[in-house]
This record gives sequence, structure tokens and C-alpha cells, in this order.
Amino acid sequence: MIGERFTRDARQAVLDAVEEARRDAADAIGAEHLLLALLDTPVLASFDVPRAEVEAALRDARRKGGLSDADAEALRGLGIDVDQVVASVERSLGEGVLAGGAPKRRRFFRNHLPFAPAAKNTLVRGLAEARDLGHGTLGKEHLVLALLSGRGLAAEVLRAKGVDYTEVRKRVVSARR
Repeated sequence: MIGERFTRDARQAVLDAVEEARRDAADAIGAEHLLLALLDTPVLASFDVPRAEVEAALRDARRKGGLSDADAEALRGLGIDVDQVVASVERSLGEGVLAGGAPKRRRFFRNHLPFAPAAKNTLVRGLAEARDLGHGTLGKEHLVLALLSGRGLAAEVLRAKGVDYTEVRKRVVSARR
């Protein structure tokens, strides 16, 4: 089973991500919920990653229908101003209408929140990171590396705060020596 190789802290981070998703009233546990659950990871301690700023960046992306700053910049290159589109939609349909997310899926178990594909991929990539570093267990630091190695909002938010995959990987290696 995948969870058998997780350290106690990594298991707790996954449980914390579930709680983040519930607080968010999300329909699934996403990579952004894992990010919020991992902000206290020691390998991130020397990076300036204030929780309030991360939460604000995630809220802003949700307001834009989940588009990251990189997505918005790419669309701007095509002549589409996402902020203008969002403002127009909100004038017509109400503030925050794009943040609503996907329609609710039917759950077989009432309290169970599924993992979104990006979150599942983060867990699998975390195991690969641990294996590639020769570590027998997956810790929170491997999940941070997995978030950074991928694309998407969680990785973009960390990078915007100066958190770099290569630097984090160096710190993980030196901490395990």
C-alpha cells in the first residue's frame, strides 16, 4: 500500500490536506490543499512563505476560475485580459461566481473526499523523489519536492515565493546526511 512508506509527519500532512479541503468546502483534495498542509515543513523554513500570502494567491486563482498567473499571462499574450473577463462575468453573475468550482459529484461514502488527479500525482511523485534520493520512507520534504517538480498553481505559488526545486533538493540531501 502506498501509505506504508510515509513517515508519521507525511501521513499527518495528508490528513491536514483533507482538513484544508473540507475548510475550503472543496469537492476534492487538490495539490493546493497539500501545499497549505506542507507550509510548516522544515525544508521550507528558510524561505519566506507566509501562509496568509499563499492563501491570498490561491483565493485569487480560484476567483479567476483556477487560472494561475502563468495561465493569465499566456492568455494576455493572446490578447485576452483575464482580469477584465473576470470583472465582466462578476458584474453580470455576481462576485466570486467563477470560484464555485466544478459541479458536486456524487460520493459513495458521505464524508469521503477524493483526491484530485494533481494531488494523486503529487503523492506518487513524492514516492519517486524519495526513491531517487535513496530514502526508504517518504517525508514531507519529498512532497514539497513533488509539488515543485510539477506544474500548476501550487508549484507556481511556491516559485513566486522564491522556493526553487534545485535548492530544496540540495537541502533535503544535506539534511539526511
